[in-house]
Amino acid sequence: MKKNRIIGIILILIVFAMALFIDVKGFMSSGKPLETLTSLEKAITPRFGLDLHGGVRFVLEATDTSEVKVTSEAMDTAVSVIKRRVNNLGISEAIVVQERGANWKRVDVELPGWKDPERARQLIGQTALLQFKTEDGKVVLTGADLASANLAFSKETATLGQPVIEFKLNSAGAKIFADVTQANIGKKIAIYLDNKLLINPVVNNAIPNGEGVIEGGFTQQEAADYAALLRSGSLPVKLDFISEEVVGPSLGARSIRMALIAVITAIILIFIYMIVFYRLLGLFSVLSLTIYLTIEIALLFLLHATLSLPAIGGAILSLGMSVDINVIVFERMKEELKLGKSIKSVISAGFTHAFRTVFDSNLTVLVGAALLFYLGTGVIKGFAVTTTIGILVGFFSGIVVSRVILNLFLSQSTSNKPWLFGI
Repeated sequence: MKKNRIIGIILILIVFAMALFIDVKGFMSSGKPLETLTSLEKAITPRFGLDLHGGVRFVLEATDTSEVKVTSEAMDTAVSVIKRRVNNLGISEAIVVQERGANWKRVDVELPGWKDPERARQLIGQTALLQFKTEDGKVVLTGADLASANLAFSKETATLGQPVIEFKLNSAGAKIFADVTQANIGKKIAIYLDNKLLINPVVNNAIPNGEGVIEGGFTQQEAADYAALLRSGSLPVKLDFISEEVVGPSLGARSIRMALIAVITAIILIFIYMIVFYRLLGLFSVLSLTIYLTIEIALLFLLHATLSLPAIGGAILSLGMSVDINVIVFERMKEELKLGKSIKSVISAGFTHAFRTVFDSNLTVLVGAALLFYLGTGVIKGFAVTTTIGILVGFFSGIVVSRVILNLFLSQSTSNKPWLFGI
């Protein structure tokens, strides 16, 4: 039996060591530029929300037009397009969610670390409808026929080195383009983006490969942004910006300091409480909670949970739930100890009789967190995620880790010293 306990503590120490490595490595890599991170560091680097990292938050609302009515399918497509555009901005921590209920036509967009709200507005809210039109105004191709679009630099003598957009059509679009250019040799085919004329060249010969270049006197940034818009696709509905909030990095830095102070203060107070009221059991509880915190942080990093102030609040709440498990178990153990039972029986009875209460209380919180995740948006989802992870890890820590530690280190001789248990 003792051999099984030793194996158990060894496995716990291995998990603890791995989690500690992830925590340290993750915190060390959080201050490095993204392009310098190794694949391991990218996998465990913590992601901070808007309130901690600074950035921009937008709320957009879809509106009906004479051409297009807002539907649930159109909103799903719009959210997907915005997510692709945000990814093209290179912001991996960005949040794009559709609101629910009466505000189902609204989309919340958060861009942590983004410093140019005007450019973000242009990239996120622009319809980006690409159209190829013949001289008679007929639309022969749209952005839906594109396979790719990228920033490039002109190789033509007259415009050498100027930023342009290289595009490639998909197989169906390439065939249409070949037929249209063949039929319009000597005529013009204009290219429009959101009804703005970009280029109106004369077709000198048929273009069978579906590849071409869009020139428009772009700057390098404009060409890169237009290419990103075209790759992402056009929005199916009109979106209006109804709210904009800019969070400065100084506010984010202050939020981080306050969050750290709150977390450290909460942990210290909990540790002091457990040691004062439960003496030796409290010391073992501190050890168990330390393992719990290490594993929880590692999981948050590995799962790329976005750490915002509400998310940190959820983590603190789950820490309190984990402590609650220890309190319930220890109180039961003290009752059994007063009856003069052996330390082995005391430990067994404490965990056995407290399990149902602990399970029910944690399940109740998990159900609430699941509802918040399903019905909530943005930071509410972050709160639900960190709370859920904390509850699950806390349950494992309070029921499994604490029991292994107590069975290994509590000897029968301690039962003759009730003051060690806070009795």
